[in-house]
Amino acid sequence: MGELSDDARQRLAKLTAVEPAGRPIPATPMYAGLLTFVIPLMNLVTRLQIHGSEHIPRNGPVIIAANHLSHLDPILVIHSSRRKLFYLAKDEHFQKAGWRQLMLATGQVETDRTKGGADAIARAADVLAAGMPLGIFPEGTRSRNTSPPYLGRGKTGIARIAASFPDVPVVFCGINGARDILAPGEPFLPKTWKKTNLKYSSPITWNNWVSHKDGGGITDAKVAALEKMTKDDMRDEIGLLYRKFTNQSIATISALGAP
Repeated sequence: MGELSDDARQRLAKLTAVEPAGRPIPATPMYAGLLTFVIPLMNLVTRLQIHGSEHIPRNGPVIIAANHLSHLDPILVIHSSRRKLFYLAKDEHFQKAGWRQLMLATGQVETDRTKGGADAIARAADVLAAGMPLGIFPEGTRSRNTSPPYLGRGKTGIARIAASFPDVPVVFCGINGARDILAPGEPFLPKTWKKTNLKYSSPITWNNWVSHKDGGGITDAKVAALEKMTKDDMRDEIGLLYRKFTNQSIATISALGAP
């Protein structure tokens, strides 16, 4: 751990805070029922191998970050984590007949595309501020690569969210095999006999990372220096922190087996 006092942590948290959108998290009365019936079914019809799920806190907010290869990924992560995860979804999915009910029933949180990434970050903050678990794909979208390596460059949204909730644990997940079950663009006929591995990391918080010499390397002196910078310079410096956290997040997901 680096030399970062509690006071400096609190001051840094103010610099990286994200204002929640303030919109309510949708009620999910069907979610628990779906988990009750779908999990046993998936155990029967799939060849999932799950490692490290004991690292996921059983209660309270948590960020679970995985690579994204297939439409099935959210289902696989929810299944293996045994948590009612809330994922962010484009508002256009909520406008399709039948899809709105399904999206709400499975904890999808509607975001406004016209407001760009800022609304997605604010909606993620809504989830965590409500004490709920958040599922996120740091790449931002499904991989469009048609051959390995599939894992793409991460977007810094994961870092912005983690920094805004610096004591919320982040658990990374490497998914290997989901593309073999259902590749992008294929008809929805999952090849459930294909083997898929999901491997979870031990948890880390932004506060753990930001002061570690191999992480952000931030000290009290560096926090004080940030506070004296102009708004633009401060944004650039914090942006470098976000990029480093994101790059290390992607490297961790790769080390967990993401192809």
